[in-house]
Amino acid sequence: MQKLYPFRLQRKLCQIVIFTPMTWSLLLGLTIPSLVVLLAVFLMFRMYFRHQVQILLYESKTGRSGTTLPLKLQALERLTLLCERIHLPDLILRLKTPGTSAGELKAALLIAIQQEYEHNLTQQLYVSEELWNILISAKERTMEMIDVASKQLSPGASADDFAHTLIEMASQETSLPSQIAKKAVKTESALWL
Repeated sequence: MQKLYPFRLQRKLCQIVIFTPMTWSLLLGLTIPSLVVLLAVFLMFRMYFRHQVQILLYESKTGRSGTTLPLKLQALERLTLLCERIHLPDLILRLKTPGTSAGELKAALLIAIQQEYEHNLTQQLYVSEELWNILISAKERTMEMIDVASKQLSPGASADDFAHTLIEMASQETSLPSQIAKKAVKTESALWL
C-alpha cells in the first residue's frame, strides 16, 4: 500500500494539470477580455495624466507671464533711462561745471557712463541678448567718442572747449549710439505690448 500512495498522488496531480478543451476556452474567455480592459484602462490613465501635465504647464506659463511681463517692462524702462542718461549732449550739460579742466570733465563723463551701465547690469536678465549687446556697444561707442574728442584738444584745454568739441562731434553723427540703443529698446518693448 505504501507504493500505491505516491502513484495516486501523481495521478491526482496529472488530473489537475491537464486542461480539457472546455477549460482552455473558459481560460481564454476570461483572460482576453481582462487584458483588453486592462489595456484600455492603462491607455485612458496615460492620456489623462498627459492632459493633466499639459494643463499644469499651461497654468505655469500663464502664471509666470503675469509676473514676468511687468518685470520685463520695468527693465525696458530702466534701459530707456540708461540710454537717456548716457546721451552725450545731456550728459555734458549735467556734468560740466565752470572752472574745470577738459581732463576732469572727461573723467567725470567716463565715470558717469560706467556707473550708469553698472547700475543697470541686472536688467540683462529680462531682455534679449541682441538688445543687451546693442546697449554695450552704445556705451563703448559713447566712451570712444569722448576719448577721441579729448585727443583733439591741447593738454591745458578747459571743460568748455572739451564740451564744445564733443557737441560738434555729436552733431556730425547721423545718430548717436544712445539714440540707436533707445530705438532698439523701443523695438523690443513693442514685442511685449
